Amino acid sequence: MSELYSNKKILAPMVRAGRTPLRLLCLKYGADLCYTEEIVDKKLIESTRVINDALGTIDYRNGDDIILRLAPEEKGRCILQIGTNSGEKAAKIAEIVGDDVAGIDVNMGCPKPFSIHCGMGAALLTQTEKIIDILKSLKAAAKVPVTCKIRVLDNPEDTLKLVREIEKCGVSALGVHGRRRDERQPDQCRIEEIREVSRTITTIPIIANGFSGEIEQFSDIETWRSATETSSIMIARKALSTPSIFREDGVLDKFEDIENFLELACQYDESYTMTKYVVQRILGSDQEHDPRGKATVAAGSVLQICKAFGKEEVFNFQKWNEDRKKKQSKKRARVDDDGVYNIEVSFPLKRLKNSVGFSPTPKMVLHDYCVETKTPKATYEVTKRDDKRFIATATIGEKKFRSGIGQPNVRMAEQVAALAALHGMNIRNRLEGNWEED
Repeated sequence: MSELYSNKKILAPMVRAGRTPLRLLCLKYGADLCYTEEIVDKKLIESTRVINDALGTIDYRNGDDIILRLAPEEKGRCILQIGTNSGEKAAKIAEIVGDDVAGIDVNMGCPKPFSIHCGMGAALLTQTEKIIDILKSLKAAAKVPVTCKIRVLDNPEDTLKLVREIEKCGVSALGVHGRRRDERQPDQCRIEEIREVSRTITTIPIIANGFSGEIEQFSDIETWRSATETSSIMIARKALSTPSIFREDGVLDKFEDIENFLELACQYDESYTMTKYVVQRILGSDQEHDPRGKATVAAGSVLQICKAFGKEEVFNFQKWNEDRKKKQSKKRARVDDDGVYNIEVSFPLKRLKNSVGFSPTPKMVLHDYCVETKTPKATYEVTKRDDKRFIATATIGEKKFRSGIGQPNVRMAEQVAALAALHGMNIRNRLEGNWEED
């Protein structure tokens, strides 16, 4: 049996949450392994591997978008989970990441639309031949162990048939979520069906998943491992709301969990959006009742979240302020193949909402400049990418400017393009306040 996956307590893959800070926090508390969030094959294939000397990390990035950031502390303990429906693409990812990660896992259990819409995740459960192709192709190309994670099927016998085929592919372990594709909380986890998988497949570790609602303390992890007769336990929602569930000495107060998380979020330069998402999940109902929770909901930056918990010093405000001013004074621009100046800037949606009626937006400042200097007014061309995010190009006279960072809607895309133009035309100083997102 693979020692890497045997007798382990594992942080499950969670979209938006399973990024560097939460992974490191759970490892610090006592998790043995951590899975990344599910990353769709296309994103990794199109990314660039960068050694980040400032943070000491290995980054896979697309422009300023961090697809995957790997810290040295998780070397040998971080499993990359991918979403794919192609053996060829899976093999390509294995070639790209090499041994930067400890293992590669294929998501074959996520039932959510973002995963299954292209035949990934739980959509694979009834496509045995495709599963075999993906796993064999991945295993042939990978330098690290290959695994997959499934859900139980509607017919328990079909589940056993599937796992026997998966075992033949030579995987190093198998994760099993004890709910069917159409089941969610509060549907009960099917313990007996996981147990049957464990009794049927004895050559590789079986990892049980789906018990977050029943796990309240560290000792419960072993209770459910024993009940399922599996080698290891994987925890998702409970680890998100209470990361210290992995502490053998007992869970911590949620606010201590948040403070510890924020230290890592700042250390590893996590984005505002992802930082806020995790903090809100830990807060739970205290978002509405606790002053720190209310301040988090209203926060428009990582700094403001840190202030809510008295952690400004962690963010290192003085250094942040100096770096921000340098960034505002001069942003590096590259010229894309179509002749557009590409300046990688962005800002949180909250920043735009907070400016309404109080301060000029980038588009307003750019418009006023054009009127003042009798320059042709800016026009905007918006395109929608395959990932459903928007990129805008601002044209002022004969010059064109854009930011390659995708935005959630057309309005934001145009405002970010205007901000890129302000930088490119060296008139950023006309826009008041700190807009740029680190």
